[in-house]
Amino acid sequence: MAGLNQTSPSVSPSGTGPSTWLSDENWRLLDPLFAVLNVGLIVFVLYILCRIYYCMSRRSNGTITAAFSFDNPAEISLPTTARLNSDVLSTLPIFVYVMAADDEKLECAVCLTEFETGEKGRLLPGCNHKFHVACIDMWFASHSTCPICRSRVEANAMGSDEAV
Repeated sequence: MAGLNQTSPSVSPSGTGPSTWLSDENWRLLDPLFAVLNVGLIVFVLYILCRIYYCMSRRSNGTITAAFSFDNPAEISLPTTARLNSDVLSTLPIFVYVMAADDEKLECAVCLTEFETGEKGRLLPGCNHKFHVACIDMWFASHSTCPICRSRVEANAMGSDEAV
């Protein structure tokens, strides 16, 4: 009977012993959880890095030599928007809009307003899209393609000598 009156070694006689939740046995149960969380974090970081590499290589159209070259950052060529050459811009035909009675209103796709009678517009060769002169000239200050169909205007303008 003497063994029944003894207290366990982990509990002090005052009742303020170490918590049973922080025992070594409970920490061993959490080890697999931490391992799974670490593996998940590593997989997530690798996924993000792969997505960044994929997006960079798609944007540069295959001209990227090293996705993450820390030795020479100049090796990475990111895409740039090319403006339209001013010589090509000056060759694009200009028209004066006059609406006939049975025609539909013509709308500029850049500013989204309709042409008014007497306004000047540009006709893009190849795709035949029409825009206000000021609108399309502003667009061509930073782009070299048609804002609607994205066809290269420079290639179409050099091969076309048609006038409106």
